[in-house]
Amino acid sequence: MKYLKLCRFEDLNDREPQHYQVNGLDLVVLRYDDNVSVLYGRCLHRGALMSDGYVDGNNLICGLHGWNYRYDTGVSGYNNEEVLHKFSAEIRGENVWVDEGEINTFSIKTYSDQHVI
Repeated sequence: MKYLKLCRFEDLNDREPQHYQVNGLDLVVLRYDDNVSVLYGRCLHRGALMSDGYVDGNNLICGLHGWNYRYDTGVSGYNNEEVLHKFSAEIRGENVWVDEGEINTFSIKTYSDQHVI
């Protein structure tokens, strides 16, 4: 595991999705209480940025077509088989750290599955 500092935890507003990119991959980062969730940042329905959405209850709602995903797990309420990948992340001190190796592996698999490489 190679951890990379993503952001300062205090810069995240509670239950307000924020966009970050690591090595070209879109992420949505969400603080909830004293926790953080780092998910793949594109809706599986139409590819919209999930950071353009909003939180309703325990769900992150896509701002484009209203698809929802649990912000703590990434599981879709419409179809439990659809899951925004949740990346390993930790709060260390005042910063949020993510596993860069996991992100890179996910990027390679995602882009090769889409035949983009």
